[in-house]
Amino acid sequence: MTTAVATSTGTAAVTPRSNGPSGPAVWVRGVRREFAGRQVLAGVDLDIAAGEFVALLGRSGSGKSTLLRILAGLDTDATGKAIVPERGAVVFQDPRLLPWARVLDNVVLGLRARDARAQATAALAEVGLAGKERAWPATLSGGEAQRAALARALVRSPGLLLLDEPFGALDALTRIRMHSLLRDLCRRHRPAVLLVTHDVDEAILLADRVAVLTDGRLSLDEPVRLGDVRTRANPEFAALRARLLAELGVADDEAEQVDTEQQDGSGRGDIERVEGR
Repeated sequence: MTTAVATSTGTAAVTPRSNGPSGPAVWVRGVRREFAGRQVLAGVDLDIAAGEFVALLGRSGSGKSTLLRILAGLDTDATGKAIVPERGAVVFQDPRLLPWARVLDNVVLGLRARDARAQATAALAEVGLAGKERAWPATLSGGEAQRAALARALVRSPGLLLLDEPFGALDALTRIRMHSLLRDLCRRHRPAVLLVTHDVDEAILLADRVAVLTDGRLSLDEPVRLGDVRTRANPEFAALRARLLAELGVADDEAEQVDTEQQDGSGRGDIERVEGR
């Protein structure tokens, strides 16, 4: 995936980088972006190693999705420097499946390999949608549609997987299943991952590192050291959650109230126990 980031001398294409074993897959320095005179990104620096999963938190309007769009090559009006892998894929909150195309045709869209349809069929099986190749998107549940979106992304063997709140529209139980699926897929395919999310617990459950975007810069960048099994009952989980919430300017009791409202009786906070990456 090649993105373009403007420099002080004009717009410069960011060429794919050939990374050594210790080099970052994603290298971002001094990225800035303004909208109508308001500075949203004020000089972001970020590295993501090959195979590393980074979650990005921030208040609404903090520029999380703007940074993701820049790395995806969807916003070319930023300034600074960014180098990303040649192959990249994006999964949004809306699965963005073409309603007039069957599921397999959605996944294979844009692939040019001779065995593209076979690759797409295998990708659908990998996300648990074997047998849904001929289904229309309108017949899929929300979770199934996002599985198809993940298959469409991963069949391209991306070096960078960008996830913009991909589970935000799903119910609590479906989110748990999607968390497990995403972890398994990332272990298998080993892309560098940037997940934009508002959900602090989701960030801790999934990521190797959690960064917080505040006033246009990364104000906190914390590794997640919770081992292979992650549960909200772990005191270290609670401690990291408290640090992240404090950085976001949210008290624990406020966050608990939001969680309760979002769960709507599902008990998500009590039942999700997941394996970490």
